[in-house]
Amino acid sequence: MSPDRGSPASRRTITRLARVVGRVVVMAALIAVVACGRRVPDGPEPVAWNHQPCAHCRMLVGEPAHAAQLITRDGDVAHFDDPGCLFEYLDDRQPQVHRLWFHDSRTERWLSRDDVGFLTGATTPMGFGLAAVPRATPGAISFDDARRQVATRPDGGGGHGGHGDSGGHAGGDHGHHRGAP
Repeated sequence: MSPDRGSPASRRTITRLARVVGRVVVMAALIAVVACGRRVPDGPEPVAWNHQPCAHCRMLVGEPAHAAQLITRDGDVAHFDDPGCLFEYLDDRQPQVHRLWFHDSRTERWLSRDDVGFLTGATTPMGFGLAAVPRATPGAISFDDARRQVATRPDGGGGHGGHGDSGGHAGGDHGHHRGAP
């Protein structure tokens, strides 16, 4: 004979089973929230100036006027010390881009990919010579033109010009930008 469903032993078994199932459901929900609920930033994230390495060249990001930032669709944030580093990173790694930000070279604000233009000939940390400015600035080139300029550099787009035109960052100390470990 089977135990009576109304018996105290049966009720205890059902109660225990319900608790276990409830805990499993709660744990699964928590795992789903943690895995899927990661906030993907829509604006630029704070930079640890002089402590945050460039995601491309690994030099420390220390000059706000030339900083850039990539936010991926997964919510990962990559920092760059020069717009050219960001352009090379995009071409080399082809990340899933959510947002791109460029620090205005003349003010304390960040410019989105849609709002940015670039003046050429600037002295920048890695020598790409691109200074981010509002897109409507007289003489500014577009995002696409700046990216194309980096990709078609005489060095093939794969090397850095170093600080100013000092010829690269290998084998030299470039002041406050020190290579990350």
